[in-house]
Amino acid sequence: MDVKDMLNQLDYLYNMGDLKEAERRLTNWLNQALDSRSYGAALTFYNEMEGLYRTTGRAKQAAEISDKALQLIELMGLKNTVHHATTLLNGATANRWAQNLDKALDMYQQAAEIYRSLDLKNSYLMASVYNNISHIYQQQNKHEKALENLQTALNLVEPMEDSESEVATTKVAMALCHMALGSMETARETLDSALAYYESETGQNDGHYGSALSALGEYYWRCEDYDNAINTYEKALKVTRSRFGENDGCRVISRNLGIVRKEMEEKQQQKG
Repeated sequence: MDVKDMLNQLDYLYNMGDLKEAERRLTNWLNQALDSRSYGAALTFYNEMEGLYRTTGRAKQAAEISDKALQLIELMGLKNTVHHATTLLNGATANRWAQNLDKALDMYQQAAEIYRSLDLKNSYLMASVYNNISHIYQQQNKHEKALENLQTALNLVEPMEDSESEVATTKVAMALCHMALGSMETARETLDSALAYYESETGQNDGHYGSALSALGEYYWRCEDYDNAINTYEKALKVTRSRFGENDGCRVISRNLGIVRKEMEEKQQQKG
């Protein structure tokens, strides 16, 4: 199987927004790989499918796929390798989206242990683990713990070459933590630093641009600047839909938009 060519086909379909055809081909290729015992190819396709399910709002199915991928890791004798750690990371993210937070945290920590054992503790891979662990703590409202992990991740990636996207993504997450802790001035400064990248020519094509705009919308909302909050959330929704279709991220932004509009109406009625 020419896996590289198949992945190029997937990238083309993703860029065209044809996720249905991408899923159809991916399913066929996965079945062919399993039937022919091409387990390396099958593992690649499991990870791709997991990501596709995640971005199209099917977190439960993504988590189920991750379990199958981990079983394949065992079968291939790849336990405690980089491949094992990568599969754990993907599975942890799927479980986080499925709200299986304890399982996700355990999987992230297993991946961290593997990277340490492979002397990768100062790598981008390890920074990604810290970043992801912070998401768990954010969902558990443990924002100070989340900030600690984000700062560690930032310290690792900032000195690296071509790390602008990773730095910006980390700063957006830090800004959300600062907002949750009531440090609005620090949150805005951190957001502005991240948005300087996202508003560049390269950054506007970054898949995380919509998330950055959503964070800015939340900032305006918390400051009761409803007009700017609505305008920014609408832009975030448009950008996210253009990248991923109608996914979980879109639904969260739409829900927040509804809350902001309702609050604004209530404030206007109180003044009237």
